Amino acid sequence: MTTYTVGGRPFVAAQPFVAAQPFGSVQLPEQVGAPAVRQAMVSEAMRQPMVSEAMRQQSAALLQHVYRWLEATVTTVPQVLAVVPLLVTAVQLYEAGQYQACLERGQAAIAMLQQARWTYPSLPPL
Repeated sequence: MTTYTVGGRPFVAAQPFVAAQPFGSVQLPEQVGAPAVRQAMVSEAMRQPMVSEAMRQQSAALLQHVYRWLEATVTTVPQVLAVVPLLVTAVQLYEAGQYQACLERGQAAIAMLQQARWTYPSLPPL
């Protein structure tokens, strides 16, 4: 707890706060200063690699899933090979580290395969 003086009276706060000073200047208590700012920066810096890693894993899983599905179905319905150029682009984007674009291409490939399933009902579910 931190004790501040407001209007000549003591005020106890559970957490430090920004206290307004005369003429619009602002003073931060020492407890809030650099450590809090540094912690916020570290949190943001740590979050970005986590998001990137999650997108990488999602991209890899999507590509593997579509590859296995194609491998199992291409012998029965060769027309599904029309999606291969789109998947080649998705793999290239994955290798370049552009996971968002890879996911978009992979989802477009799945949409094409879904349409093929409507045309050929014998195809297994995706």
